[in-house]
Amino acid sequence: MRALLASSLIVVLALAAAACAGDAPAAPSPSEDTAASPDEAAAAAPAEKAEPAGPGRFRATAKMVDARGYHAAVKLADGRVMAIAGKSRGGASAWKPSSIEATAIYDPSSGEWTDSALLSTVREHPTGHLLADGRVVVIGGSAVRQEPLTSVEVYDVSADAWIEVAPMSIERWRHASVVLEDGRVLVVGGERQDLVLVAEAEIWDPATDTWTDAGVLTEARALHTATLLADGRVLVVGGGKRESPYVKESEIFDPATGEWSAAAPTRLAHSAHTATLLADGRVLVTGGKGKVTLTEIYDPEADAWSDAGELSEWRAEHAAALLADGRVLVTGGIGKVATSDLFDPGSGTWSQGPNMVQTRYAHSMTRLDDGRVLVIGGNSTDGDQRGVTTEVEIWEP
Repeated sequence: MRALLASSLIVVLALAAAACAGDAPAAPSPSEDTAASPDEAAAAAPAEKAEPAGPGRFRATAKMVDARGYHAAVKLADGRVMAIAGKSRGGASAWKPSSIEATAIYDPSSGEWTDSALLSTVREHPTGHLLADGRVVVIGGSAVRQEPLTSVEVYDVSADAWIEVAPMSIERWRHASVVLEDGRVLVVGGERQDLVLVAEAEIWDPATDTWTDAGVLTEARALHTATLLADGRVLVVGGGKRESPYVKESEIFDPATGEWSAAAPTRLAHSAHTATLLADGRVLVTGGKGKVTLTEIYDPEADAWSDAGELSEWRAEHAAALLADGRVLVTGGIGKVATSDLFDPGSGTWSQGPNMVQTRYAHSMTRLDDGRVLVIGGNSTDGDQRGVTTEVEIWEP
C-alpha cells in the first residue's frame, strides 16, 4: 500500500513539473547558437538617421611669401598643392609688372609653404594642370603690361625645375584649357593683344611636345570655362568680351573626331563664372559678370539646361570646388566677398555656407586628398600689395 502511494506521488510531481516547463521558454540546447544573426540584429536595432552634411568652417593657415591672384593652382601627385605665378600687385607698368614668375608648394601635412623654382617669365591669368606622368604644365597668360604669351613651361617635381616646351601657335590669356582622357591638353579661346578675342583651339601632346590644330569655335570668347565630361568630350560655356554682351552659346569638342558641335545655349549669359562637373556627370554653372545670381545645370545626355536655383548673392571671378560628399562649395566674388554657398545635387538646393576668414576674388580653391579645401590668394580688402593677398585658408567639414 505504501509503495502504491509513493508511486502515485512521484507521478503527480512529474506531471506538475512538466506543466511548469510548458509555461516557461525552452532553454536552448548546447548545440544551438544563442546570438542573433547580423541581419536579425540590424532589423531589431532602431534605424539610425543619417547626419545631414554641415556647412563646415574656414580657418587660416600659413601665408604665402608672395601675394597672388589670377594664378593657377595644381594639386601634385603626392597631394601637395602648387601655386603658380599670377598677379602680385595692383596696376601694371613697363618697370613694375603686376604679374610674377614665383611658384610655391603647400604641404597639407605640415601646413607650411616652401618656395619652388621660378618660371622663365612672369604670368598673369595662365592655366595649369597635372600631367599623367606627374609633371605640371603652365600655359600662356600675360607678361609685362598684359602682353599675352605663346610660351608654355613644364615643371619637373623631382628636379624642382621649369623647362620651356613648344609654344602655342597663338598668344593667349584669359583662355581655358583641360587635360583630355588620353593625356593631351586642349587649349580654347582667350585674348590676344589689344583685347582681340581668340576663336581658335589647339592641342598639346606631352609625349611628343607638339601642338596640333583643334578647330575653330563658333564664338570667339575669353573668361569662359572648359569642362571634361564623363564621356571624354569637352563642354565650353560662356565668356565673351570683357564687357556685356556675353555669350550664351555653348559648344562641345569631341576628341574622337576632332570636331566641334553646338550644345544647347545657357538660359542666361555667363562670363567669369564657374563650371563644376558633378558626380552624376552633369555640370553646374554658377554666377558671372553682370551681377548674375542664377545657377544652371547642363545634362549631357539630354543636351539641356535646367534651373538650379539662386546664389545668396551675385558672384563673378569667384571659385567653386566639388566636395568629397558630392556637394559644391562656392566662395567669394568681385566686390571682395567673404560669404559662401553650398549646393546639394541630391536635393537640388542651395544653403548658406560659412564666411571665409578673408574677403577675396580672383582666388583659387583646391580639394585636398583628405577632403578639406585649400583657398589661395586673390584680391582682398586686407591685401598686402594694393589689394592682392598672401593670406591662405582651409575649409574643413
